[in-house]
Amino acid sequence: MELIRKVAFYGSAYDYALFEEGFRDMAGAVALERVTTDPLGAGADVLVLGHHLPGYDANQLLEGAPSRARAVAVISHGPFPLNGTPAPTPLGAMAYHFRWHSEPGLAAAVVDLIEDQLNAEELYRVQHRRFLLLVEDEINFASYFIPLILRELTERTLSLLPPSSSPESLREKAASERPVLLLASSFEQAADYMERFGDRMVGIISALGFPMDGKNNSDAGIHLLEKRNSMQAEFPVVIMSARSHREQEIMGLGASFMHKTSPHLLSMLQAHLLHHFGFGDFIFRMPGQDSQEVARARTLSDLRSCLEWVPVESFLYHAGRRHFSNWLGVHGYLQLAEIIREIPADDVEGARRRLIELLKTA
Repeated sequence: MELIRKVAFYGSAYDYALFEEGFRDMAGAVALERVTTDPLGAGADVLVLGHHLPGYDANQLLEGAPSRARAVAVISHGPFPLNGTPAPTPLGAMAYHFRWHSEPGLAAAVVDLIEDQLNAEELYRVQHRRFLLLVEDEINFASYFIPLILRELTERTLSLLPPSSSPESLREKAASERPVLLLASSFEQAADYMERFGDRMVGIISALGFPMDGKNNSDAGIHLLEKRNSMQAEFPVVIMSARSHREQEIMGLGASFMHKTSPHLLSMLQAHLLHHFGFGDFIFRMPGQDSQEVARARTLSDLRSCLEWVPVESFLYHAGRRHFSNWLGVHGYLQLAEIIREIPADDVEGARRRLIELLKTA
């Protein structure tokens, strides 16, 4: 695991104060140092550049003098448009780009995000984590979404723990078991993540238009949906766009749609995470176009009780799509989630009883 232990910040005293405020939750686990000269030579895992200059291009800067850090994040609070994309592009680039908004948690979220990206392969192969993919090439939107998503991932992982859990155990569980957030800013990045981690992916949140084949493509999100469908993957996809006339087309391809210019976008995103990505209650549904709800489980005890009586069609619908495994994985029960990933369909009642018995041990 490539843990981030030290972050170096290069920028004005005001920029540093903003970053430090949002970094407080990481105090003790990650060291923060302000550097005033030679930022590219700073001995840190992550270098953060604060700036408010027009035409600033961190990738261009790093081409001439590579940083000693494993990743570089640029966070701007100025009114000028930023060059670059939220995730490093093109292939081989190392600079992430974000913009300060009113969300103080952006600082810690950027560090968590970069650590997830650096360790994705090991988190998949060794720890069997679940993955959520955000595909966004607009810096402003990514800067809004990432803190919200990471906060929801952490809260869902801890939601089934007893109220008496100590703060130390909560922090340890959140750090070691929450789902991984991946960020892509091009079709090629997103497709690569889908191929590598798709069987443990709980969902994709994607813009409609973003770079594909090295240039902006207004239908890249459609192509991403088509790739998901060609893989016969079952994870949900939410497409965000200001082009509301594409809503029916997108829904026809099996995705949800969110209006990107809605004043309620963040609350809509939070609702989608809870109701469609398995972050909230486990909702038992019947197969079919209307997906009728037949039961709802909030706790492990609720899930066991519902499994005793839900129709076999509903059980098979969720078992065949790994919904039980993903719900447990999202909530931090990684070992149990791995055991029940494949539920045989040839002995339905036997599989149901085995799942109930396994849940008693959780």
